[in-house]
Amino acid sequence: MILTFDHLSTTRQADLSKPLHISISVHREHSISSFSIPGAIYRNYQDGDFVGNKDKGGPCNLETITFTPHGNSTHTECLGHISDEDYFVNDCIEDSFMLTELHTLAANEEDARYLDFSPIDFDDLSSVKALIIRTLPNTISKRNKDYSGKSSPCIHPTDMEHIVAASISHLIVDLPSVDPEWDGGAMASHYTFWQYPGNPRLDASITEFAFIQDDIKDGEYLLKLNISNFESDAAPSRPVLYPIIAG
Repeated sequence: MILTFDHLSTTRQADLSKPLHISISVHREHSISSFSIPGAIYRNYQDGDFVGNKDKGGPCNLETITFTPHGNSTHTECLGHISDEDYFVNDCIEDSFMLTELHTLAANEEDARYLDFSPIDFDDLSSVKALIIRTLPNTISKRNKDYSGKSSPCIHPTDMEHIVAASISHLIVDLPSVDPEWDGGAMASHYTFWQYPGNPRLDASITEFAFIQDDIKDGEYLLKLNISNFESDAAPSRPVLYPIIAG
């Protein structure tokens, strides 16, 4: 199926028959993890004589799953992640198709705590609503890696200021966080992205723990976040890219 749409006075097309999935699911075993958050727990639902497991004599399979979206899978966050007020991701974020650019970045050679944004011309981002960042090295182990205590590179607040100035409303990264794992609660890049509390961007989102395979080339795509319908500051999501075929 070919989707034709208008963008900045030009007609573009995306191929919806060739979805490119860039998410990590909530795994039963060997979950992705950060901040020492334990993996998801799957249990058969049980109430008296009822057990939600066909193998144990139940009429159907019925599971209770305990997990933490921020630490167990690809997830999309809204302002409620850092705000004093309650904001819920599906109330804030309009999960519609949007144009995005994918860029691959490495850690800064001078300061490996942060990503090197020098390959990106922020002025060129003015035509898209979302930015996806794939980091190097990009190994398959990212799908079930425990990042706890690993000092993964993150985004310097100055670079986040440039992202905001480029009018990026939706940021997708394959990192556990856009900030250091432990920074005394500063979360400077989160605060910078959402411009909180001075000028809060209610309709802006951050998606973390994505996974973008190497065969997906840098460039422009149509993006759908596919946020799960949870009343929370964050929810599991399943971002999908669609190739742009004309424009």
